[in-house]
Amino acid sequence: MNYNKKKITGDNTNKIILGLFLLIFFILVFLLNRLYPIHSDDWMYSFIFNETPPKRIESILDIFVSQYNHYLYWGGRNVVHFIDQLLLLLNPIIREIINSIAYILFAFIIYRIANNGRPTNPFLFLLINLLIWLLTPVFPQTVIWITGSSNYLWGTLIIIVFLSYYYSFYLNEKKHKGVFRNILFLLCGVIAGWTNENSAIALIFILFNILLYFKIRKIKIPMWATYGFIGVCIGCIIMLLAPGNFIRSKDTHAAFNLTDKPFMDVLEYKARNIYWIYKYVNSIGILIVIYACFTFLFFCQNKDSRNYKAWFGSLLFFTAAHVSAFAMIGSPIFPLRATFCLSSFMIISICILYANISLSNLTLKIGNILILIAGTTIFVFTYIERYQVLSSLSDRYQQRELYIEDQKEIGNKDIILKESPIILPAEFDFEDISGDPTSWRNTICADYYKLNSIKRIDP
Repeated sequence: MNYNKKKITGDNTNKIILGLFLLIFFILVFLLNRLYPIHSDDWMYSFIFNETPPKRIESILDIFVSQYNHYLYWGGRNVVHFIDQLLLLLNPIIREIINSIAYILFAFIIYRIANNGRPTNPFLFLLINLLIWLLTPVFPQTVIWITGSSNYLWGTLIIIVFLSYYYSFYLNEKKHKGVFRNILFLLCGVIAGWTNENSAIALIFILFNILLYFKIRKIKIPMWATYGFIGVCIGCIIMLLAPGNFIRSKDTHAAFNLTDKPFMDVLEYKARNIYWIYKYVNSIGILIVIYACFTFLFFCQNKDSRNYKAWFGSLLFFTAAHVSAFAMIGSPIFPLRATFCLSSFMIISICILYANISLSNLTLKIGNILILIAGTTIFVFTYIERYQVLSSLSDRYQQRELYIEDQKEIGNKDIILKESPIILPAEFDFEDISGDPTSWRNTICADYYKLNSIKRIDP
């Protein structure tokens, strides 16, 4: 009786700590969201895509028109770009709150996957956030910047929410029936598969292997799981077959002088891009080392306490992470933003192992505490640095916007900004407007602020 009471009290305490972590990280990411001004692609996606003359998005209907144009002339990521344009349509404070909630949901779904069927573990949630903030390449681009967040944070969130039901079924083998459930998973599958090219390939890889696992074990696969898999494949095909993809691919190949090169030379060029990601992006290598260390610890513990099903699940996510990287062989470029699925799936695989490693050993307990303290300390310094960068950026943009509005009031719509360029650390991938008023960035900036032209020259 006393033991059960102590266990319930301990679990309640852990739930309170978990709730505090949720609140703390929400506030932290919200503060960064508040500071990050919209720029570049955000300006572009504030308009109906490929509309001449430029027309601002003013309604949901405008977004549908925009995404139709986007599908025909640029690319098939309609789900995430719909989210992007919807967020940009909203009041800034509402947009920032929603984007912050998306991050918290993302971290919490990873927690739910990793901790499936286990007692509340707030320190697992802390570890997840430390790994995301410290080891996600170009974190500000993929989590804070609205267009980047819509493409990568939101896209991956949709995928892991969908995946969480399959992973739970894989672990627990609980069957749920119903026509409505089948239709729901078909439709949700289409949406999940229609998010992002390399992430969708990784999603298909995981689902196929989970279904294959049940087929080999001769366990009946529920209809919702089959319908969901079919939906993902349909969504992925719709995305990949967008006419805009072929137009964009042709232009990109031409830009990199790949159009007339032999197929094997083009393939070698693309493979080299993937190789460079593994060679030069340190955080990817660190995640691989952490996974190897956790795998070693997992197999060092008592045979009877090993959860082999969880280990195989972690291996599946780890492998899928690298499938997402190698899927980039279809693209002539591999921007660091596109490693988001690679890092996210590796973080999931690491956290599944962490949740299933027994920390009853005193040495492991002390090591765990020291790692979390060290990680939190590094996180604090990293957060302060990012906050200061974004605070400075926010101040510069506010000054610019005040100057632009003052000039518009006196009838000047050909703006010349006499100031030094804004230069941010590489992880922000920020490019300022230039001295050429006809450049793409300057033109879309002028459209956004309702100007004839804008340029920046050094003072």
